[in-house]
Amino acid sequence: MGAAPGGGTVGQDRVMGSVPADPADARPREWLALPGGGIRPVVSVPGSSGVSELLAYAAWLARLRPACQCGRSRLGSGRTCGSAECVAELRVQEAGG
Repeated sequence: MGAAPGGGTVGQDRVMGSVPADPADARPREWLALPGGGIRPVVSVPGSSGVSELLAYAAWLARLRPACQCGRSRLGSGRTCGSAECVAELRVQEAGG
């Protein structure tokens, strides 16, 4: 990397604000070609048998979100999924029970 006229650096393609705020944004995106010329963002995830599986990008992001105690994605405050049962359980836990 050498110095460019004007004091910049040659060979760096950086844009202000280009650093991802979320680690999920840093993951390289892959694209799946669809019939008819469409494309779909996907992520390769290593499977338990050693074979990679393709997940839709949105499904992969959903895996990163913390799950409620019932297994669904957390909403709102981020502590429960919002169902009456899970909210009631959270109240019992917070009350010290």
